Amino acid sequence: MFDNDAAHLPISTGSALVIYGWTAQEIILFMWGAYVFMLIVAKLPEFTRSSVQIFTFLGKRWERLKEWKRGSKN
Repeated sequence: MFDNDAAHLPISTGSALVIYGWTAQEIILFMWGAYVFMLIVAKLPEFTRSSVQIFTFLGKRWERLKEWKRGSKN
């Protein structure tokens, strides 16, 4: 991005409010977005486990259905 480290100074010192014209609404919106992102990241392992269980269950049901159809044809 920037080769000049001084460009990051306003962001780290909080004076970005004055320099970039950020309002409280934009700061709160950014903080809310960060909060939602953290909630999503915290729930990802649980979601992964649940989706694996669902796909395993559906795969077993699909196999049973195929076996049942084979048995009814013979």
